[in-house]
Amino acid sequence: MFIGHFAVAFAAKKVAPKASLGTLVFAAVFLDAVWPVLVLLGIERFRIVAGYTAINPFEFLHYPWSHSMLMTGVWAVLFAIVYQTVKGDRAGAMWVGIVVASHWVLDCVTHRPDMPLYPGGSERLGLALWQSWPATFAVEGSMFAAAVALQEPEPFLGVGQRQPLVGAARAQRRDTGALQRGHRHREVGAVKT
Repeated sequence: MFIGHFAVAFAAKKVAPKASLGTLVFAAVFLDAVWPVLVLLGIERFRIVAGYTAINPFEFLHYPWSHSMLMTGVWAVLFAIVYQTVKGDRAGAMWVGIVVASHWVLDCVTHRPDMPLYPGGSERLGLALWQSWPATFAVEGSMFAAAVALQEPEPFLGVGQRQPLVGAARAQRRDTGALQRGHRHREVGAVKT
């Protein structure tokens, strides 16, 4: 899964408002940050096989320490403990742990049957959503759209005023259109002295 992981982070922001979106996004992709380190250390293995799935060419041969169900639970608890220790936000710690754990569930839906249950185990799970471009885009796109829709437009600094996210998008389209028509682009967020 790709943007589906980000969808979980966006949705979690709604229930864990003290946790930063950056922390939640990192929690959602944490296992994918651990995995290449373990590959470089020779602990986990994969190979590139053209056409292995419709979405990506990775055949995951051995990745029980980053992506098994058991180790995902361990990583989730460790991530939550570190977050709780650093931030002191108990509810946020629970949610960042859940976000880390969601990674295995979502990967199990998208991967071919290569998701291990525990290190050393031979059983592998996977529903192979990645075998279909249209199905993958429909599922992940719907998840992401729903997660974004959950968010209230948050104001951010615009040109001399605070604008909601939707207003900023309209301003960006207007400015892009002006550029395409040959007009000069105004500076956004410039400090006037």
